[in-house]
Amino acid sequence: MSRVTILAALLGISAVAHATTINAPSSLVGINTLAGENAYSWGISIAVPTGETITSAEIDFTSVTLTAANSSGAGYLYVDLLNSQKTGVTTVSDGDAPGDYWATQYSGKNITSLSSTYFASVNTTKNIDITLDQTELAALNSYVTAGAFNIGIDPDCHYSVGGLCLTYTCSPTPNNVPDGTTTAALLLLGLGGLELFRRQFVAGQAKA
Repeated sequence: MSRVTILAALLGISAVAHATTINAPSSLVGINTLAGENAYSWGISIAVPTGETITSAEIDFTSVTLTAANSSGAGYLYVDLLNSQKTGVTTVSDGDAPGDYWATQYSGKNITSLSSTYFASVNTTKNIDITLDQTELAALNSYVTAGAFNIGIDPDCHYSVGGLCLTYTCSPTPNNVPDGTTTAALLLLGLGGLELFRRQFVAGQAKA
């Protein structure tokens, strides 16, 4: 294998960050699993490696269907990040009150609103893909520092859920651990200098 091929492989490997996917517990997935009279929180513990932070995260709801509604015939599904150390699924009663229940329980930096999805009529089905922006990632990292965080879910009306998962990626913290691509580039430069020295030495020996 040539030096160029080896170095290209090093550069490619250094740039790869592996994503981790966590599927929601079965109690949050299924037919009529989200009841309007309740609100739910899914507590997740993530062990972020030392010197790294969560640099990307996505929450994906698959095939969410409004199965029953009040007199309006419509519904909302609210999703938040919560600064809570509980793990597993917590179910609380909110009496199917309109609006986001979790916004009445958390305030300030302890809650980050992610989405409020509107369902216009019963039997409406949607996929809800929430990609966290930089502000939301900063909140997530601050919550995880204590060991865990929660995804708050408040259904106004009743829903079936085909699937729910969290996918995240950890990478070296900027200005803390050298960037892998930069390290590989420096290695490339160093080996290039050695190769130049070798050629000059061989040329000198041939003239002697």
